[in-house]
Parts: sequence; C-alpha cells; structure tokens
Amino acid sequence: MKKIMLFEPGLSTDNLGDQIIVDGVKAAFKQIMDGAFIIEISTHMPIYNRHMKHCEKADLKIICGSNLLVGNLGSYLHFRQWPINLYTAQSLKPCVLVGVGAQKYGQHIGAYTAHIYKRILSSEFMHSVRDSFTEEQLRSVGINNVINTGCPTMWGLTSKKCSKVPSRKGKDVIFTLTDYKPDRKRDQYLIDVLRKEYEDIYFWVQGSRDYEYLKTLDNIESIKIVSPSLQGYDSFLENTKNIDYVGTRLHGGMRALQHEKRTIILGIDNRAIELNKDYNIPVIEQKNLSDLHNLINDTWGTEIKLPTEAIKKVSRSVWNYLCFGIRYKRRGLS
Repeated sequence: MKKIMLFEPGLSTDNLGDQIIVDGVKAAFKQIMDGAFIIEISTHMPIYNRHMKHCEKADLKIICGSNLLVGNLGSYLHFRQWPINLYTAQSLKPCVLVGVGAQKYGQHIGAYTAHIYKRILSSEFMHSVRDSFTEEQLRSVGINNVINTGCPTMWGLTSKKCSKVPSRKGKDVIFTLTDYKPDRKRDQYLIDVLRKEYEDIYFWVQGSRDYEYLKTLDNIESIKIVSPSLQGYDSFLENTKNIDYVGTRLHGGMRALQHEKRTIILGIDNRAIELNKDYNIPVIEQKNLSDLHNLINDTWGTEIKLPTEAIKKVSRSVWNYLCFGIRYKRRGLS
C-alpha cells in the first residue's frame, strides 16, 4: 500500500478558503488516494522530528495549493507562510506542487529561498502552479519542470458545468469580505450596491475576523449570517435557489461556482486577478468597482478556460509513478 503525505493549508487555519483548496486537490486525485494511506500535515505549523520520520518513508509528498511560495524564507513574515528551512528540507524532499501560488506580486525568489525550493521540489515530477506569474517565478531560479494548471478549485468547472450557471441576476445574494485586507470605502460601497440590487442579503464568514470587520461598516442591520463553516456554506448553497455570490473572497467565489451560482469576485490581490487573466474566472478589479452595478445587471455567461492538457500532464505524472513506478521526465512527456 502506498503512503502519501499531504501538506495542507486547510489544517490549523483561520481561513476556510484553505479547506476549499485542499478539497480541490483531493477531488482531483481521488482515484489515487482511495487506495493509499494518507497522512495530513498542516503547512501553517512547524515540521517536527516526528513528521520528518513520516516524510522519509512516504511514497509521495504533495503540497496542496494556497499562496505558499515566497521570495525570502529568511523573513519572519514569509516564514509564517510555510515554516520550512534548510534542516527540514532534507527530509521533505522530494515534494510535488499541486496548484500552488506565489504569495504576492513583485516578489523575487532570493538565493537562499531558491536553494531550499530546489532541495524540496522533485526534479522528476511535473509541478502544478496556480498561475503564469508563479510559473515564471520558479523558472527564473531554474525550476523548469513546472506547468500552469490554475487552482485545483477550478478543475471541475468544465464548459458543461459552467453552462448551468445562470447568466442573469438572481433575486438574493451572498457576499464575503476580507478582514486582513480592509478598505472601508470599497467595502461600504460593495454593501450599498448589494442592498440596492438584491432583496435578501447573506454574509458568509470565511475568515475568523470577517464578522468583526463587517460590524464596523454601516447599513448591515438586515444582513443575514450564514453558518461560519464550510459545511454550513455548502448546505446554504445547495438549498438556496436564485442567489448570486459577490465578494472579495476568491475561494468563497470558487465554491459558489462549484455549486453553479452566478459569481462575481472582487479582485483585491494577485490571486484573483491572475486567475482572471489566465482562465477568465469572473473577476472585477477594485479599480473598476464603479462598474459593479452594471455587471450585476448585465447578461453574461460563465466561460472558464480550463488548461485541460496541463491538468492531464500533472495527473499522469503522479498516476504513472504511484501505479507503475515510471518517472514522468524519463518518458519524455514534460
């Protein structure tokens, strides 16, 4: 029986979007994982000696999405993103990236950080990254066995799936805010527009401090709160008809699309903006927020451009190795 280690942002997290990402990875590799023994480790916590013993015996180690790649692992701020270092790198190798992204625009991977990534990341598998910016970042430091597949949360959004998403405005709306990127003017404008455009307004608490931030804004008395759990959100989306999603949380929007809800994501960071550029995820940049009213009322279809061949390459890479022991690059498929 194969042993697979999953390094997950969805454990020990105060952001439920991380769980949505991990769900996407598990769904993509379900057939492989169903017959394997799975060990799950949080990327938010330090790696201890006990974890390293598991690492050394694992057949495959997958790093599950999120914006984990940083420019400087020596910085305390960046170190919190995924606390790895030269010591732990020896036991972690070789890992495979699945839908991983860069933390922010403008970052450049320094020599120390590049050395760690080269030690950790397999040279024989194809690594899946979330967007073209992240792909360029890794290639710039000599990690060339990388391919842009988009986020695993969008891999199931086929043209058939997208055709079921309504093209016209719903009666009600569910929205999100982002506590760690507050902008009172922007977020108040969002709430005011939603109050004008929809009958009932619901709020989902994706991050642990989102609700406290919501309470600092005006005209929120009639807003209804959805259970602050992924199960609660899924249940609400499954059982509520004629409802749209509009909000600043990228993965709250991706979950809504998975449930075939009309979705508008307000792009407040590089993640949503890059996915929009590469794959036509429905995003409005905050600099264009004045167009939100028109976008809500216009008729338009959801047409996500999936990188189908890239996704297949990464899946074949993992599948061939686990099932047949065939290294991906040796087959000349990279």
